[in-house]
Amino acid sequence: MSGIRVRIAPSPTGFFHIGNAKTALINWLFARSKGGTFILRLEDTDTERSKPEYADIVCEALKWLGIDWDEGPSFRDEPERGAYGPYRQSERKHLYLQEANRLLKEGKAYKCFCSKEELDAERERARIEKRPPRYSGKCRNLTEKEIRAKEGLPYSIRFKVPPGVTEIDDLIQGKVVTDHTEFDDFIIVKPNGDAVFHLAVVVDDGLMKITHVIRGDDHLTNATRHVMLFRALGYELPQFAHLPMVLDEKGQKYSKRLHGANVLDWREDGFLPEALVNYLVLLGWTPGDDREVFSREELIEAFTIERLGKSPGKFDYKRLLWLNGQHIRKLTAAELCERVLPILRKAGFDVDAFPKEWLIQMTAICQDRIPTLNDIIGYTDFFFVEPQSYEEKAVNKHWRKEPQNAVQTLEKIRNMIEETSDFSHDGLKATFEQKAAAEGVPVAHFIHPTRLALTGKSVGPGLFELAALLGKEKCLQRIERALAFVRTIEETKI
Repeated sequence: MSGIRVRIAPSPTGFFHIGNAKTALINWLFARSKGGTFILRLEDTDTERSKPEYADIVCEALKWLGIDWDEGPSFRDEPERGAYGPYRQSERKHLYLQEANRLLKEGKAYKCFCSKEELDAERERARIEKRPPRYSGKCRNLTEKEIRAKEGLPYSIRFKVPPGVTEIDDLIQGKVVTDHTEFDDFIIVKPNGDAVFHLAVVVDDGLMKITHVIRGDDHLTNATRHVMLFRALGYELPQFAHLPMVLDEKGQKYSKRLHGANVLDWREDGFLPEALVNYLVLLGWTPGDDREVFSREELIEAFTIERLGKSPGKFDYKRLLWLNGQHIRKLTAAELCERVLPILRKAGFDVDAFPKEWLIQMTAICQDRIPTLNDIIGYTDFFFVEPQSYEEKAVNKHWRKEPQNAVQTLEKIRNMIEETSDFSHDGLKATFEQKAAAEGVPVAHFIHPTRLALTGKSVGPGLFELAALLGKEKCLQRIERALAFVRTIEETKI
């Protein structure tokens, strides 16, 4: 492995957001393309909102996407792994306090005894005077005697912002220069002893020897604080790369309230993880050629951080749907079958009553047609349950308009099926084409009513393939049922 070490550090306070998935993916691709180490770290110090089940959801979403970690916390039956743990912030509090106390001893931080009421009053004065709400620095220069006099009072620890400027050569955003006068002395440890995000993330990144911090550009405003802390703590400074956010289809920040914000929504909707990974990478990264469809291996080979753009990626559902279809086509029929069987079982179909080879053939005849895995239900339900109704629009078109002719056509179809000795795709195709030629009509004249009779629908897999899989006996039973239905229509018209 190379010396490159990157991480994803989500907060387990809910579902795993699509924007976090993109950030995780870019980190993972960078690590894999460079032979580096990808680390999962859980920022679970928000005791009110962080829950173990949310941590499981984060891990489950990453696993589903195929984003595996080299170091990280335990997950279900997987033990923690890595030499720089623990990998949950809630288990690292002693490290944050240790480093905060070191900053105190070195004079780079100080105890602030200001109460909430005092700070609120300061902010209110700043608001009235139309000034930025910054801390006055009241406790910055307290003497040892003054500090001893306040012993026993609650206090926070504030970082002593040094004079000067911070320059960050961001790998995506370019050079970012910030004057330290824009910052007040910010809190790094709360009065209850909990480390603030700024301290915790820097301590974690420093002690875990993270070489590249690749994260969302909503953290760009935090980067200067973090660089100041890195330098004060004496850690080696990582390179920064701030990714643009993912926008929804209206060009707005992808709200957590929207369907699809939760990564696992896409699993429920029948999307392949390969397709979602492929799509998320293209929201901000260009391959340098005209390719759009990539396997994970191809993405690892092609990925370079230099091709990441500054502009936010706008979500395009139609493009994702198209990519999903492309990845479905890339699977073998057996692989696709394994993915759709749980969906069919969940829908209540007794798929296990059928031979595996038959199920693979059934899947194969749908593979070029289904845009999502869930669409397999509408394309195959008639194999497991006899249609209880017929599509109204198709009935009007093929049967209701001229029921007498429809009866005659269905009778001819019944005879064709009965007389077909080679009940395979090729055998049925030949029978239908020969009959159409003899009648002087297009073959569609027989195909459409047959499909409607066998499936209850006007669209679906190829007729001859599905008929062969249904078998002659079942096809004849359904033709007879359709005949009875059309004769009822004919009788009501007389």
